[in-house]
Amino acid sequence: MSRLAPLLLSLLLIFPLATVGAASPTAVPAEDLGEGLHMPYDGHPLAMLLRPTLDARYLPAGLDSEAAIRRAVADGTLREPLYPSLQLANDRAFVWLSQFGRSTLGMHSNTLVRCAGTTGFRLLLGSEDCADAQAPSLHFEGPTDTELVCRECAGVGIPERWQRQAPGAQCALPHWNLDAARLQYRAWLKRFDHDLQPFLHGASEALWKGQGLSLRTSVVPRSRATATLFAMSTAPEAVSASIGMEDAELHGDLLPRLLALLKTAEVAGRGGTYPEPLPVYSALCAEVWYLRNPTGGMVDASLVPGDILERDGYPFITVMRDGDRIVLTGLSRELVQRLLTGPDPE
Repeated sequence: MSRLAPLLLSLLLIFPLATVGAASPTAVPAEDLGEGLHMPYDGHPLAMLLRPTLDARYLPAGLDSEAAIRRAVADGTLREPLYPSLQLANDRAFVWLSQFGRSTLGMHSNTLVRCAGTTGFRLLLGSEDCADAQAPSLHFEGPTDTELVCRECAGVGIPERWQRQAPGAQCALPHWNLDAARLQYRAWLKRFDHDLQPFLHGASEALWKGQGLSLRTSVVPRSRATATLFAMSTAPEAVSASIGMEDAELHGDLLPRLLALLKTAEVAGRGGTYPEPLPVYSALCAEVWYLRNPTGGMVDASLVPGDILERDGYPFITVMRDGDRIVLTGLSRELVQRLLTGPDPE
């Protein structure tokens, strides 16, 4: 078994709570604008690596929604489709000042020292010594910690007013229509079928490393779904062991069976937003979509939970909304069990 398999298998949606990852930020094509807005820690690479416990997260006033970010990128206010957040953890501030397209401040580290003050704090630009009162700084002050004013920011082309926000994205369930969801599922499945073709038979770690990002139109990059697909093709015996089915007979490659199983399925309902406990992954706002598969030529007609996650029942996938399409973020334990124990999908 691959030495990476134990780590990757931990990414499967096996337990009642599971998480979803995302890629490091890069320049994002216009058609993928929504992806960056769902990155953990607002796409800050060092924060995603260190996963600090945040004391607070601030956004510039008026730049606190997906629509606002899209407009800001279009008009040059922002360089990247990412939330331009100020994230505070202990004596550090994770912030990309160079994200602001009209900034005259120049390039600075994206992790700055935070020095406490009587009415707020200051961020040191190029210094590590809070005792140096002359060090170039940005002073953030306010009567409360829910809104801060940056004393120097307006003069260097950076937003002046910053408002406190909850860590990560705030997930609100969008409108649900079963017929529309089924159309979105079929459209996603068509992309997924196309993207998965190079990995269906005998895929190696080298192939996944070199071409794994080609799945990005149907699967969130570096997500738990991607990790599970990787494990299914490189360490299938570990997949069955991870859900307590060590003795399951594996007939052929798992990925073709998975694809066939998904092709026979239809969306049966929604289980709400996946209850993600870790802020580092909650920004994806992944939804539970229950799937119904025919058994013995008959379709299960039992009641589907409405916007409630119930385990040990219907298999499900988790998906992220990207405009009017969906992208896969995870495969449930129940779905993998169905894959291993059910009849060969036709």
